[in-house]
Amino acid sequence: MNSGLPNLIIGGVHKAGTTSLFVYLSKHPDVCASHIKEIGFFMPLRDGGELPPISEYKSYFSHCQGQRYVMEASPSYIYGKEQIADAILEHCGQAKVIMMLREPVDRLSSFYNHIRSKAMLEEKVDMADFIRKSIEGIHDSSKQNYFTRGVREGFYSDYLQPWFDRYGDNLRIVYFDDLKENPKALTFDIANWLGLDTSVFRDSDFTVENKTVYYKNKSIHKVILGINKKMEAFWRRNHGLKKKLRSIYYSFNADNSSSEKMDENTKQLLRELYQPYNRELKGMLEKNGYRQLPSWLKD
Repeated sequence: MNSGLPNLIIGGVHKAGTTSLFVYLSKHPDVCASHIKEIGFFMPLRDGGELPPISEYKSYFSHCQGQRYVMEASPSYIYGKEQIADAILEHCGQAKVIMMLREPVDRLSSFYNHIRSKAMLEEKVDMADFIRKSIEGIHDSSKQNYFTRGVREGFYSDYLQPWFDRYGDNLRIVYFDDLKENPKALTFDIANWLGLDTSVFRDSDFTVENKTVYYKNKSIHKVILGINKKMEAFWRRNHGLKKKLRSIYYSFNADNSSSEKMDENTKQLLRELYQPYNRELKGMLEKNGYRQLPSWLKD
């Protein structure tokens, strides 16, 4: 194992609260977070590519100075299965890995609204068309785009077993439901699992991060997104300032009315599609000692 690399990694899935948990844990003095979130260093392996030099990965943690945990968060890692799980073991050793899950229909709805709010879709489609195209591309493993990934990334049971096999007790599955209901309680629970003192946290630490926000003026929004990306390392060090400026920006350019809702027929179609995968996931979790499951895994 190379020194200077993370021993705490937050993974899967998109729009399940990974950014919020990353920010909460980064406030602990015994945790040093990467200077940007969602590095995605190991992602080329998912598609059969090669890793960049490991020195590039180390550079994201060059500011760390002997903290107990060095942390990064890249939710796409879960989808790399054994390729990424093995690579992390090779380079980082037996790191602690946290996989965050969200009810797959809600996750898909949030995922669509998020990529649309960030102008990431190359073609303009409403949610129904996006889901239809995504269902058509479920079995097309030759392509990796938002359409082929959208629905397929909710088949959690297809991805988790290699992580259980390789990490055992060093793997922790948590749920967006718990983060949304009580972020402080979930963070304390994870901190206890990590052996961290919870008394250092403050109630004001637990704000919502990476919230999907639509814009009134597209040009202004694109400029702000560009500035935010370039300055991410600065914002990570000055989170209080970011919160203040973000609130000011939302006050004049946020448009929450633009969020698209999923119709009931589509929800029912997706629930039926996800049901066998959720059932398999429930069995997998129970086999590994998980007894307190979210409501969407109890049916």
